[in-house]
Amino acid sequence: MYSNSKIAKAVRLAMFAGAASTLAISAPAFSAEENAEEVERIEVTGSRIKRTDLESAVPVTVLTADDMLVKGFNNVQDALASLSSVTGTNTTQSVHGFTPAASSISLRNAGANRTLTLINGKRLNQYPKPLGGTDNFVDTANLPMEAIDRIEVLNSGGGAIYGADAVGGVVNIILKRDYEGLGFKARMSDTSEGGGARNKFALSFGVTGEKGNISTFIEYEDSERLEATDRENFGLHTDKVEHSKFSSYSSYGGRIGNLGGLDEAECTAGGFFYRPNGVCGFDRSKWRDLAPETKRVSVITTYNYELTDDIRMVGRVDASEASSNRNIEPMGIDAFNVNVTGDTLTMTSDQSPGRAEMVDKTLGFGGDFAEADDGDYWYVRRAWEFGPRGSDTENRSFFASAGLEGTFNDQLDWDASMNFARTRVEVFDYGYATSNGMFDYLTQGEHGVSMLDPFTPETVEAIAYEPFEIAESSRINYQFNVTGEAFEMPAGMVSFASGVEWSKQTFASDSDAESKKGAILTTGGSSGKGARDMWAAYLEMIFPVTDQFNVNAAVRYDDYSDFGGNVTPQISAEYRPTDELLIRAVVGSVFRAPDMHRVYGDPTAGSNTVIDFKGCESIGGTPGDGIDRVVDPCNELHISQNTGANSELKAEEGYTANLGFVYSDDALDASVDVWKWKLDDMVNDIDADTVAERYDLYEHLITRDPATGFIDTIDTVAQNLSYQEVSGIDFSTGYKIEMGEYGLIYANIQGTYLLDSEGQANPTAVIDDDLEDTNVVQLRMTGSVNWQYEDLSLNLFSRYIGRHHGTSFRADIQNPENTESDLEVASHITWNLTGGYAFTDDIKVQVGVVNMFDRGPNFDPTNKSWPHYSRSLYNAVGREMFIEGEFRF
Repeated sequence: MYSNSKIAKAVRLAMFAGAASTLAISAPAFSAEENAEEVERIEVTGSRIKRTDLESAVPVTVLTADDMLVKGFNNVQDALASLSSVTGTNTTQSVHGFTPAASSISLRNAGANRTLTLINGKRLNQYPKPLGGTDNFVDTANLPMEAIDRIEVLNSGGGAIYGADAVGGVVNIILKRDYEGLGFKARMSDTSEGGGARNKFALSFGVTGEKGNISTFIEYEDSERLEATDRENFGLHTDKVEHSKFSSYSSYGGRIGNLGGLDEAECTAGGFFYRPNGVCGFDRSKWRDLAPETKRVSVITTYNYELTDDIRMVGRVDASEASSNRNIEPMGIDAFNVNVTGDTLTMTSDQSPGRAEMVDKTLGFGGDFAEADDGDYWYVRRAWEFGPRGSDTENRSFFASAGLEGTFNDQLDWDASMNFARTRVEVFDYGYATSNGMFDYLTQGEHGVSMLDPFTPETVEAIAYEPFEIAESSRINYQFNVTGEAFEMPAGMVSFASGVEWSKQTFASDSDAESKKGAILTTGGSSGKGARDMWAAYLEMIFPVTDQFNVNAAVRYDDYSDFGGNVTPQISAEYRPTDELLIRAVVGSVFRAPDMHRVYGDPTAGSNTVIDFKGCESIGGTPGDGIDRVVDPCNELHISQNTGANSELKAEEGYTANLGFVYSDDALDASVDVWKWKLDDMVNDIDADTVAERYDLYEHLITRDPATGFIDTIDTVAQNLSYQEVSGIDFSTGYKIEMGEYGLIYANIQGTYLLDSEGQANPTAVIDDDLEDTNVVQLRMTGSVNWQYEDLSLNLFSRYIGRHHGTSFRADIQNPENTESDLEVASHITWNLTGGYAFTDDIKVQVGVVNMFDRGPNFDPTNKSWPHYSRSLYNAVGREMFIEGEFRF
């Protein structure tokens, strides 16, 4: 009834599942006889049962190595981000975050920590530094493209098959196997506006003997720094830009809170920017990176060897090392307070508890407070003389897998393996000073010195401080699986897969002593240490009810040392009324173990900028509208923020469901899937912006300055208090046109349309409609057209992000002066054009233009923070041209 060739099925699956697949440049033709000889049972993402039919009840998207090549993707992260089911990414653009050297993706709006990433079906180690300081995830930045055969993306939950984390879906990276020969590939790219140039070199070699193969893939990549000043054409080179009414130069230039600032001559002479409202400010963008400078090298070796006719030894060894450097603006300091009482000045510091220094009012601190009335004041100063704040990040990862696989009695396939992974991240910062060091400088001598005076190079050298953090994570795993046929039913044999596994995870993070005390100006540190182990057992069975109808049932039990056990069932069905049509359905439970950093991490001190809604209202202001005060709670209020762990967290639990169909004939391929997932007891620490906006609910998390009533500190604590429910439709259609002597054209379009996305921050909070209240994108699509003519291939690829509300839509729509259209982000589309030519079977060249029309980010009219667009949706690379050559020997 069906062509069960592995290659034919893989191509069909890619078309069915919406991978926007294109035909490989050098894909060979197979006759029907050859197809028949290629039949074999293989394991496909979403099931552990080996089968000949790759189409199943669960929706899987396939990106082949050739797909990624012809669409112009630079790396694995770019390829994954192109999928419409990917609703968010964290990339190296996040230069202000905790993980500026790492990348991750979120499937179906579930979050990076609820998207499972595998290589050859085996879990990857989690990045030791958590996203946002709390959420564990798998780094996709250091995965070498040259070693990849294809990427299979399960667009549904997979808890019954893979255990925890597979809520939004599963990314399974399948490596090349049995590579033979020697190959070299080089790629060079540059941008039309400068900055962000990239080079990549890959060497592949493999040897096949009578009983086995060993293959090694080595890849090196370097990326040039992309600075904000490189993108003046996108309006990112300066703080004050026309496209955002909320943009303004930072008020952290030089002034004294509650007293006043420098005049224009003093301000500009001091290296600052004099704002039109009379406040001495600072242009931060001129110091900021949009993406860091990076260098990466990775090596993957795979091997297999036949020990006997029925037993094969298999395994792989991975090693990678990456370094990055990123810069942001210099320290903006507001931690030094001065109380005036009579003829005495008393200096204290928020970050130097217990210290106080008293001096004469007239002469103290350069005479800055000689005319001040009794009261409380504070210095506000951009310490530009210290240079940019920056970090050098070193990332080293190692993975080793060794196992056996074989066949028992020609009936059962089995495999057993041991897997070990370790990741170490070292972060060395610069451009900082300690609170005590600055306090000593300001209070030196009999009268102290003014913080508004320029810092001399000698002063900078004396009090500069370089914080550091070293974080490690590891995973060890043992697993045994067996798959085959259990018994016979009238319609056929019942297939099964069963297995057990045991794992142990560890993490340890430590920073310098001053960071752990929270004594570093304008930054915080984190540390913690923890370990957990788990064991699991699973069973999966496929029951052939009729010749056209199969039912698949799976169940898995996981037991964790720190929160207990969890049973995860799943049931699915597949119905094939004709050769061309498959109707499928699946429903199953999912769960997620609490992030280890949420359970074992030490409290983390940091800083943030929020709108203080209550403070703004108390002075008669309007949130979002700057009121040109020296301290501006209505637009930009710098606060301290503390996050903390909770050892009592329990698992997040929920379900996923999918119903759809797949149709394929000789020319047309189409699929539609309606899906939904829901998760309860989600761990949430409530972001600082939400706490500040919904102060009526979260006032217990806020500490206010008793003198002003404005927010001083926000504490965010991890709790099981949220739920999230998301539903949508995935669709794909592709059409193949045979043009005889003029070649072949294949066109494909695929997309994801969110029907609903809602959640609740805690059981007493208002249910949020994300499509109405936030910047969640409802429609995403990609499309491609590929023309293959003899040895020439041309491909046009497009990515579409639909119109959506702005980040602060919910708050801004309350203003009667705003209309809904004023607060929306326009739709966005980019185009990649690539072409490839095979001079011989061993020499190929690919050239292309990524983002050929130099489309910049779409700015959010409600986004009050630089760069005023969502870095999870867009990037500022702009037009990028590349050339890539491949040589086989």
